[in-house]
Amino acid sequence: MWYHQFTFFDKQAGLSALPEENYFIGPLTEEEMKLCPEFSMANDETIPPVLHWPAEFLQLLQYSNGGGIINGQREFGFFSLQEIRYYYLAYGFVQWAPCFLPIAFNGGGKFYAYDFRDWENLRLVAVSSGDLSDESAVYLGKSLEEVLGKTGNIEDELDLLYPIAEPSEKAKRNVEINQELRALKERKNKGEIELKLYLQIKRKLEEEIKQLQ
Repeated sequence: MWYHQFTFFDKQAGLSALPEENYFIGPLTEEEMKLCPEFSMANDETIPPVLHWPAEFLQLLQYSNGGGIINGQREFGFFSLQEIRYYYLAYGFVQWAPCFLPIAFNGGGKFYAYDFRDWENLRLVAVSSGDLSDESAVYLGKSLEEVLGKTGNIEDELDLLYPIAEPSEKAKRNVEINQELRALKERKNKGEIELKLYLQIKRKLEEEIKQLQ
């Protein structure tokens, strides 16, 4: 089977029986309603009917109902049958990204999820638990074998979506001035500079900070 090529850091007993096909779109239980009170009336009209069990993931659950796979920096802590529906409701997928089915965490708050927006071309995406939306997802691959065959942390791929902006010249200079002020104060405290000269330099640096703002 495809998953035998990977290293499991967490192996559980496999599923003994396959879940029903309508497992995801069935009516919410009383406990599940508490997970998403804004959607306490959620039913098959709010949970997309396209959600289903991909064959490859069912195969994985039959081998280990929840567990973990590691490949280099790529950690895949996949959910059990019961946990998947829980995460879908408790983390707000039903509200913010209803066509994403969360199946695993990377160990740092980032989800692996199946993207059912185009159910004929199913794919896997990465999305942050703190920013659930279609726009914030990053494509990972078309199959678990492809996705888990890579060794990089999926956080690196999400970072490419929101690269850290290069600080402006004003911001850089502001940092430099604050460093100069701290060094100047240390020199004054050590008696290495006269008070009059200290105040003159300090006033000049503070004036420059005002001009940068």
